[in-house]
Amino acid sequence: MSTFDDVRGLASFSSSRDETIPRKTMGKILEAGRHAPSPGNVQSLEMIVVESDEKLDMLAKSTGDHRIREAPTTVILIADIDRMKCRIGEGAREAANSEIACAVQNMRLVAKEHDIYSAWVSGYDEHTVGEQFDIPEGKAPLAAVTFAYSDNPNSPEEKFGMNEICFYDSYDNQIGSVFDNVEWKGLREEREIYGKKSKGLIDKARRKLRKVL
Repeated sequence: MSTFDDVRGLASFSSSRDETIPRKTMGKILEAGRHAPSPGNVQSLEMIVVESDEKLDMLAKSTGDHRIREAPTTVILIADIDRMKCRIGEGAREAANSEIACAVQNMRLVAKEHDIYSAWVSGYDEHTVGEQFDIPEGKAPLAAVTFAYSDNPNSPEEKFGMNEICFYDSYDNQIGSVFDNVEWKGLREEREIYGKKSKGLIDKARRKLRKVL
């Protein structure tokens, strides 16, 4: 399966199997998160791997996501906001969120390579989770990703069509016939292809016209 197929097929889960994720496999997932790009190369990302039943239950209650209670492993992704602020200044939180998002995607893709499903959890009370896991001031638990083997994966959500969200050279410059194809590689390439076809048809018409004359 290609990386493109992995991205398109990235799915969460509704329930998990009672099966532990090997530490070696989990290590690869964590490494994928560690290698996410970071604004200004601040590397604000830190992680807490949660595996104990007591901690998972506590996190599930704090986030409101029951899957965390059932899954064998959940990773809390923390951003050092103060360190990011020293480098980025205003907008540090937004920059930290972008680093977290990249880390989440990296981790989920590597998990999928090992037939492990995952779910990105956010929108919970960061202060509560911070206190529960002794996270220092100036650092924020911006996301949690729960990992599990599952026989009940959720299908990926439908996305808007390419011709609805993608423009070329300027906003609202859409070419539906080009963007509708998922294998689209760029307008310039399409122009070259159609340009060659058009030139061929014109040359053919000219040859026929010469024969008539």
